[in-house]
Amino acid sequence: MRGIGKMLKKWAPVLSVLPFLLGSVGYALAGERPLDAMYDSFSLYFVNLVSDSSNPLVEIARWTAALVTTAAVMYVLKQVWTRLSWAVLCLGRDSVAVYCDGEERVQFPDKEHSVIYPGREFRPGAKSHIIMLESDCESLAFYEANRDRLRGHSVYIGLRELDKGFMRDVPGVVFYDINGAAARTLWKTLRLWRLGRERLTVVIWGGGHLGQNILDYGLLLNLFAPDQEIAYHLVGDTALYQINRERFLSGNADTVSFHDWDSAPAWEAVRRADVVILAEESPAERLQALRIACESGVVYYYAPQEADVGRYFNFSRLHAFGKGLYTDENIRGEALTRQAKAQNYDYAKTYGHLAPEETADGAWKKLDGFTQWSNISSTDFQEVLPDILAARPALTEEALAKLEHLRWCRFHTLNGWRYGIPESGSRDVEKRRHKCLCPYEELEPEEREKDRLVVRRALSHVRG
Repeated sequence: MRGIGKMLKKWAPVLSVLPFLLGSVGYALAGERPLDAMYDSFSLYFVNLVSDSSNPLVEIARWTAALVTTAAVMYVLKQVWTRLSWAVLCLGRDSVAVYCDGEERVQFPDKEHSVIYPGREFRPGAKSHIIMLESDCESLAFYEANRDRLRGHSVYIGLRELDKGFMRDVPGVVFYDINGAAARTLWKTLRLWRLGRERLTVVIWGGGHLGQNILDYGLLLNLFAPDQEIAYHLVGDTALYQINRERFLSGNADTVSFHDWDSAPAWEAVRRADVVILAEESPAERLQALRIACESGVVYYYAPQEADVGRYFNFSRLHAFGKGLYTDENIRGEALTRQAKAQNYDYAKTYGHLAPEETADGAWKKLDGFTQWSNISSTDFQEVLPDILAARPALTEEALAKLEHLRWCRFHTLNGWRYGIPESGSRDVEKRRHKCLCPYEELEPEEREKDRLVVRRALSHVRG
């Protein structure tokens, strides 16, 4: 439907002129002078028949001109009504303008929100603005074009291609990681730690931005045993990803391998995989081939729309993911961010970094964007720690602290950091070096205690 709409919009100017051309030719063939023929044809748009001349071309022009006029009037009335409705909705206490090209709709928990979808037409009256166009460049260009009018409003920009960890601070703007939300939700559904095995093979078919996010979040969330050995395989065009992640250090027996499309090693990995993830909207034949090739594992495939072909297959161990990502809680509610703010506040209070009467929001705003994102990653892992411990009760606090430190190291090396001892302090943000990017056993006692505090904080919500 969206493609048909675009096509009609593209050809609308030509279709609207067609009755005039047909009428002009028809009247000319009926004996009218050229200028009179053009005038008579033009008058058809106003349902005003000024000539009695008639032939098939004139009759076609007469009816199609009326249709064009009717459609134009209806379109104008619809636009007027739509803008009046938008203006009224923007008067609401919590009005939200969602700028998108597709059919995405943000799910809101109640009817207290006034939501409008103006496409790419900026609506200054809305209190909050969510920008998630087809590409990040288009979303950022839209923001730049309306920057002055957005000042003082809450702005949320959905990222589809850029990594949130590399984004600089933009006052008043919150970046929402669309693919990251899909990846986080997927791993928290899969829960590899409940499979009861330390050695697993995971194939991510699709080297695009979604596949890359799934790999990144898998490396950060699937940490559940000191002796685990997860073999990740990423299939697709991964050259740029490998350049951006060249400093990544696994820190344990987990491995990452890269394969070209439909290469023999890629299909061999699928055959022995415990989990196969189709990280793109692919033809049904691709999904079918992956499910048949995966001999004993489970297959997850990306299907963000309600209707997907996979549910018609008569296969077991086949599951869709990607629905329900656009929620107000995920985008504006910032559930993880709220938890990260609380964690940072507790940390600052414990180590005496708070100014007098400083609030959690105040302490949070003092952090640079990367440190904020690092805290969010920590709270993300804390969400799964209780479930990991429930599935593996033999894990001690010290073992969990080691896993937390491993996650922290992975997060930093995935974002271009490396081990180094700066001239002053523990880290150098500009050079992306940190003295704690080392094995847990090599940390100073106070640094190990910080990892234990993270674990205690995560488990305190379970213990009461």
